[in-house]
Amino acid sequence: MVCSVNSHLQTPKDRRQVESKKRLELSTEASIFFMGSCFGEEMHLRLIEKQQTSISNPFGVIFHPFPLWRNWQLIANSNNKTTFDAAFHRENTYQHQGVFHSLFHANRFQHTNEPSLINQVFEAAHRAHEQATKADLFCVTLGTAWIYQHIPTQQFVGNCHKLPQQDFLKLISKQSDIKAHIQGIITTIKQINPNAHIVFTVSPVKHLRDGILENLRSKSTLISALHEVLESAAPNVHYFPAYEIVREELNDWKYYKEDHMHPTADAIDHVFERFYSSFFGNNASTLGAAL
Repeated sequence: MVCSVNSHLQTPKDRRQVESKKRLELSTEASIFFMGSCFGEEMHLRLIEKQQTSISNPFGVIFHPFPLWRNWQLIANSNNKTTFDAAFHRENTYQHQGVFHSLFHANRFQHTNEPSLINQVFEAAHRAHEQATKADLFCVTLGTAWIYQHIPTQQFVGNCHKLPQQDFLKLISKQSDIKAHIQGIITTIKQINPNAHIVFTVSPVKHLRDGILENLRSKSTLISALHEVLESAAPNVHYFPAYEIVREELNDWKYYKEDHMHPTADAIDHVFERFYSSFFGNNASTLGAAL
């Protein structure tokens, strides 16, 4: 279930594990559902260019696994409005200067009328549920282990909605908490679509605004938690090493834009081709064998 960047670095035990993994070979007509960071959006756009069925981020870009898990729970409970309302709760909205905000979602999820905002979230979740039941592959891209806590509500949030900075506390999640969030994501996706494959990946986008050391702490926490989960995960749960390919294989500042945070189009194209050749069509490889 784990893609390795360099198969020659694996131990014999690792190679036996890779060889025993369930082969993931998707047709070019397969449906892919992305959720998570902006890097997943880049993969989604390239699949669209190949005329592949792809859905991306119904609630907008979300970087941390906890709000991702919460949003998957909303999707799972969106079969009917009554079930959804019970899962959503009114305390998930926050009013600031006459505008209601849903802080688990992107900035566009705000409204001057609270019932209208809740209905907006429900409609997005309901559409996502319909799409998720038909998906062949879910790709969950994790961006950071840093999370913001909204002080007035004590809620951990997915997006700060440009609210006053002093209303938020920035914290890094423990590896054990990240692990629990990832397990929750897997369980919830399987409730919606038990037969689909799930691929996790860590975004190669550097969160340098957090600081260089803080970015490395964050990425290592995500990777360590993911691999702990994957050791005992079902055969249809996998890891694709997007972060490792950019950091260890390309490993050059020329593959980052001028902001030194976002990979260039060439870098993204390289990762995408590895992703696509690993999972699609007759050229799809057993996970780990081609990487």
